[in-house]
Amino acid sequence: MHAPIFPLPTVNLFPETKASYHIFEPRYVEMIESVLEGDGLLALGILKPGYEDEYYGTPELYPVGCLGRIQSYEKLENGQYNIVIEGLFRVGFGEVVKDNPYRVAEMIELPESDQDHDFVEEREDLLLRLNYLVEQSPDALDFSPILGEHESFIALVNLVARSLPLKNGEQYALLALDSIQERAKRILWHIDDQIETIELLKRVDPGITDDIILN
Repeated sequence: MHAPIFPLPTVNLFPETKASYHIFEPRYVEMIESVLEGDGLLALGILKPGYEDEYYGTPELYPVGCLGRIQSYEKLENGQYNIVIEGLFRVGFGEVVKDNPYRVAEMIELPESDQDHDFVEEREDLLLRLNYLVEQSPDALDFSPILGEHESFIALVNLVARSLPLKNGEQYALLALDSIQERAKRILWHIDDQIETIELLKRVDPGITDDIILN
C-alpha cells in the first residue's frame, strides 16, 4: 500500500485517536485534494530535529508514523482546508515513489504485538492516576473526554500519550513502541513523575495546587 506523507514537527496522531489540522501550504492543499479524490488515506510523519533548513525540500523523517483517514473536512474560501483525521495504525515508511511536490511512500503496517491482551489492571491503574491529575490540576490538563467514555485500552493509552505535556522526542518514543503494555508502563512512569512533583509542591505550600502547571 502507498500513501502520501504529511510531515509535522510534533507528534499528535496515534492509532484510534483523532486530530485536527489546518492545511495552508499549496503543496499540501494539493495533497489533501488528491487524497479526498481517492481513498482518504494519508500518513502523518514526524520531522527529525534540524529539519528547518530542508523544510521546503524533503527533510528527514523518523521511521515510524501513523496512517490515518480523513474523517471530515472543510474547504475555506481561500482554498485552504480544515480537516479531521482518524488514526488507524502505526506504519513504517518504505520506498518513496514520489517526492515532489509532496512525498508518497510505501506503508508498512506495524501492529502492536499485544493488542489482544486483557489490560484490566493496567486500565484501572491508568484511570486512577488520571483522576488524581484532574483533581489536582483541572486547568492544566483536561482528560474529561477520556474519563467519561468506554474507550478501548489502546485508545485510552494513545489519547493520554497525545495529551500529556511531554517533549516531542518522548512522545515519538511512545509512538515507536510496538507493545501497548510497554507504552502504558512508560505513560504511567511519566504520570507518576508528575504526581511526585505535585506532592512535593504541596508539601512546600499546601495551597499551591491552584497554580500548578505541569511540564
